[in-house]
Amino acid sequence: MNKAEEAQLVRLLSKLEAGFLPYDVFVEIARLVVLSVIEFVPLRQNEKGETEVLLLSRGDDDPIWPGELHTPGTVVRPTDTEGDIYLAFERILKDELKGTKTSEPHYVGSSLHKSKRGMEQAQIYWVEVQAESRVGGFYPLNELPANIMESQVAFINQAASNYENYKNSSS
Repeated sequence: MNKAEEAQLVRLLSKLEAGFLPYDVFVEIARLVVLSVIEFVPLRQNEKGETEVLLLSRGDDDPIWPGELHTPGTVVRPTDTEGDIYLAFERILKDELKGTKTSEPHYVGSSLHKSKRGMEQAQIYWVEVQAESRVGGFYPLNELPANIMESQVAFINQAASNYENYKNSSS
């Protein structure tokens, strides 16, 4: 990119409002920067006492992860409230989990990892699903499906371990 193209790009980017970006612009920016994301790992214990994870399906028309299963999450936006991740939590609960009843989020840790979209710095939380889910399906941890987003397997296992330790210490 030459200096004139760089100047044109800067002028065009300055026209964008902070917050939700047009998808194609977002994808190209995500390729170039490290995204800050919040991931919820929805868990429950089945009737046998085994931990299961709730996974959601991406649409078949998703340009990056067509038909792949994933945990609910969101990118932190510059319009989120400073010092508070409540709006990000609210987006996950409303837009991704469609109001499925869960516990409060429990912080697990962070993960710097590469996804097909680019580098991500994820804050990982588990939530316990407290009623029938309105979306997705539950999968045993030892039988995660082949079409899961590969970049999420490690933090799903980390969250499940934290959840099981919590459940064992509570009983």
